[in-house]
Amino acid sequence: MSADAATGDETSSSAFLTGLEFLTGPDPNAGSFLLVVGIVTCMFIAVFQLALSPPVSNLLTGAVLVVAIISFILGAILDMLGHFDAESTET
Repeated sequence: MSADAATGDETSSSAFLTGLEFLTGPDPNAGSFLLVVGIVTCMFIAVFQLALSPPVSNLLTGAVLVVAIISFILGAILDMLGHFDAESTET
């Protein structure tokens, strides 16, 4: 009975990871995911710091950093779930 439960968990996890493919592409890589998050974070911070006045730019920069930290945590969770190690099923 525990073997059936393990198989059910594996298929639900696989379905969940397959559903995330639209975010990470057909052949995901943890390094590229984190690099994109870092580049986007730097670009938003640069634009906010150069284009807006100090109180507003500081507030928006803080918000961008919070979103970046959440994205890095999401990347770590996806890596622990094996999403970045999964082989592509497309031919």
